Amino acid sequence: MKNTVSSLMHSHLKQITPLKVICILYYVIGIFILLISFFSKTITNWSLHGKNMFIKLEQNEEKRSCMFHRLKKWVDNIIISKKYFFHFYFLGLIINSAILLQDINEASRNNYNAYEYISKTNIMFEIHLLRRLLEQIFVVKTTSKSFMHILSYCLGISFYLVTPFSLHSKNIHKITVLKLLSITIFIFGNLVQYDSHVRLAKLRSKALKNNEFPYKVPYGGLFDFVSCPHYFSEILIYFSFFLSNLDTICLLNCLMVLLVLIKNGIHTHRWYLKTMQDTYPKHRRIIFPFLF
Repeated sequence: MKNTVSSLMHSHLKQITPLKVICILYYVIGIFILLISFFSKTITNWSLHGKNMFIKLEQNEEKRSCMFHRLKKWVDNIIISKKYFFHFYFLGLIINSAILLQDINEASRNNYNAYEYISKTNIMFEIHLLRRLLEQIFVVKTTSKSFMHILSYCLGISFYLVTPFSLHSKNIHKITVLKLLSITIFIFGNLVQYDSHVRLAKLRSKALKNNEFPYKVPYGGLFDFVSCPHYFSEILIYFSFFLSNLDTICLLNCLMVLLVLIKNGIHTHRWYLKTMQDTYPKHRRIIFPFLF
């Protein structure tokens, strides 16, 4: 057992390249800022999108003449449409595809077995990115009142720029129980997320046709247990990547996703309780069924 752990650690240390060091620094800095954001109203406002950003835009803020506050307000008001979410998956897909093609090319040049040589985690990520891109284009119904802050957009772009390199692993792993578990969690997470997005899209589509308020109380699937099953499923997907690689960089990647979605989930849950009031099921948790 000790020899197995030792060999795994040695294998992972050999793979720490300057690029991976940059990725680790990115996650450490990102996680630090995210932890601060739980106590900073300014950073919180910059992380809002969708329904939470919509409510913020409708609130009247105190006017201040100080140059610092004018500058801050100017930065606060730099928002873009949430329809640009597809940029994240498009960029990630291009970079991840290039990495996979490089693996295939390298395996071919050195007469390696391509199946054994190619990064399995990047294959999983490729499937996820393709699904999310198609989903964002053909399923998700982005309303005209759905925005995100420019810094939130930049965070998304940087995350999908870094993640393909973070997940890349050339370790040749045999099929194990842990590998099968990671694939099972990955498939389950994608199915739940797709189902959740379809339910949300149908609600928005119906509301827009009837010229009603674009946000309704969703029901069915895991929405019967939590306010944000699409966040729960996203966390499961990135946890499956960690189980697939079992290295520090994937752990940091998963932790960053966890913090982002817990923060967004808390805001979304509070928004539902405040806006829907008595019509919203009080038994629903935020993200994790029966727990949180």
